[in-house]
Amino acid sequence: MRQPYIDEQKRQRVIRAGIEEFAKGYEAASTNEIVRKAGISKGLLFHYFGNKKNLYMSVFREVVQQTTEALFSRVGELPSDVIERMTRLALTKLELYREDPEAWLFLADAVSNPPDELKQEMRSAQAELTDYGMKTFLAGLDFAGLRSDVKPAQLLKFVQLLLKGLEQECLSKGDLAALDWEEVMEEFIVYTELLRTGIGCRREPDPGLHMR
Repeated sequence: MRQPYIDEQKRQRVIRAGIEEFAKGYEAASTNEIVRKAGISKGLLFHYFGNKKNLYMSVFREVVQQTTEALFSRVGELPSDVIERMTRLALTKLELYREDPEAWLFLADAVSNPPDELKQEMRSAQAELTDYGMKTFLAGLDFAGLRSDVKPAQLLKFVQLLLKGLEQECLSKGDLAALDWEEVMEEFIVYTELLRTGIGCRREPDPGLHMR
């Protein structure tokens, strides 16, 4: 069903208020607070969005679109080297965290703790986002600098785990605006250099560690 027309300024006020409220969690978020912050009536809110579930998904999709556009417009031409590209994207993402921490807190909660009644829709939206993100990341990527025994798929999985871990560490500290971002970025660069150079000598796996 087509969504009723809403004035763009009002819609953006609703989205911003929704980000602030839903960052607390879906159940804890109050539509009364959203309409108060957005400066519209509750009747208009539900006329535009139908119900709380639709509002949540509208806010989620809007934030994903805005943050994705901001990331790729700011990052510039991506290096072909896989680790340099990963570093450029991650550092740009950290800059966006710093500028709008509430939006990233909302996204982190939406992805890690989706409302029960929206899990199917969230899975679908996340699959679309992951597919788009990976296609963009892989476009024109040069794997020539990898060791011959490292498969590109293994590297990409490792990179995803590294980025997710660092992201969760930042988000777990709560007040993103208070973080020392220079320190965070320097630490990230150290990890990416370790990724490039390795931390130990190659050896044969210990047979005793294999599952029986």
